[in-house]
Amino acid sequence: MSTTNNDSGNPVSGFDALIGQDQQVRQLMEALRKGNVPHAMLFTGEDGIGKRTAAVIFAMACLCEARRTYPGRDNTNPCGACRSCRNILSGNHPDVHQVQPSGAHIRIDQVRALCRGLTLKPYEASVRVVLISDAHLMNAESGNALLKVLEEPPADTKIILTAPRTDDLLPTIVSRCRHLRFNPISRNRLETYLMENRGVDPENALIIATLAGGSIGRALSIQDDDWVHRRNWIIDEIECIGQQPGIRSFAFTEKLASNKERLGYAFEIMKSWIRDLAIFKFSPGKIINRDLIPRIAAASDRFTPDLLVSQAAAVEDAERAIAGNANVRLALDALVLKLANH
Repeated sequence: MSTTNNDSGNPVSGFDALIGQDQQVRQLMEALRKGNVPHAMLFTGEDGIGKRTAAVIFAMACLCEARRTYPGRDNTNPCGACRSCRNILSGNHPDVHQVQPSGAHIRIDQVRALCRGLTLKPYEASVRVVLISDAHLMNAESGNALLKVLEEPPADTKIILTAPRTDDLLPTIVSRCRHLRFNPISRNRLETYLMENRGVDPENALIIATLAGGSIGRALSIQDDDWVHRRNWIIDEIECIGQQPGIRSFAFTEKLASNKERLGYAFEIMKSWIRDLAIFKFSPGKIINRDLIPRIAAASDRFTPDLLVSQAAAVEDAERAIAGNANVRLALDALVLKLANH
């Protein structure tokens, strides 16, 4: 297990690993400082913004041997070096129970096994922590099984659930958790992080931070990917939809739908391109895709402002529909039809 803001990469140990979540970190540290940790917490927010990382760091802080050894110190950060911290980082701590989707869902047998384990006392610590990732992927059966634990929680157990939104979960589960919402990271913070921590040049940092849509996980994925090639491919396809709609358009949506994890990135590429076309004549200095300025200048003459507004709205409609669990392929097919007809 690693703990970085993007839930992958080089392991770090403290709350300073969380970028752009200052208020959330303060609340977590205050709960630790006062010894007022709720029995169940729900961390929500988009993928890649740090909610799972926060859950792991919080678990480390709850079990950190250094914090327990020196309780008088105002040390809410885990040390990252004691046996407990190292075991949590490696995913091998006997008092940290992790539940993740098995396939497309968190199954009832996984939750039942967890419930049986929680009837026993912690193995080596005074408290144990349960981390349930992607809790929105529990079906009704597994959700109701977990609800029984939340209604009568063991005194020595802290449960942390992560999910994109509260409305993806049973309302009865949400009502029994303290909710902490993690926010998209500002573009400026992402730009700074990419330049200072990843050695990205300013021009590319701006583009990557914009395409990341507030997710540091997505920003790092874009950086590691052949992002220029992918961006140019998507822009090529969008222009083709408007000029020569047909079979190629649906081959485009098929390829996009085959990699749902990258859809957020694809939508940000589309929106950044449409935005650049819209503002080029008025504010060319604010262009995002600065390496494409000659292409943007040529393309911007073909679109009226009203048409570009309609295209941007079509992209956002598709994005919202998919976030609301609409059929991905149908939503993308509807998008290309709208783009072709504008």
